[in-house]
Amino acid sequence: MKKELEELIRIKIAISLRRLLENSKKFLQSDDDIAQSYNQIAIITGLRKGTVSDTFNAKSTPGSSTLILIVESMGFDLRDFSKLYCSINENEIKSFNELLD
Repeated sequence: MKKELEELIRIKIAISLRRLLENSKKFLQSDDDIAQSYNQIAIITGLRKGTVSDTFNAKSTPGSSTLILIVESMGFDLRDFSKLYCSINENEIKSFNELLD
């Protein structure tokens, strides 16, 4: 049960971060201080690009400071992240899993 719950959390985090990154690309294009790619997130936050990629692909569960760094590097805050996280439904999780397979 715990392992399944952790996997669900990783997936919901990844979906939420991907949506924020999409929104960052659409609406915040003119700001050089706003990350619009995994590489830019890594540069801005000082995180390894692999850490960023693993988080966006639900391969690892980020610590709270890592998650905050990633979210804020895209020009958002935890409220934006949590709204997306809480709105994710079963169909979106299923689609994400199919994308990763």
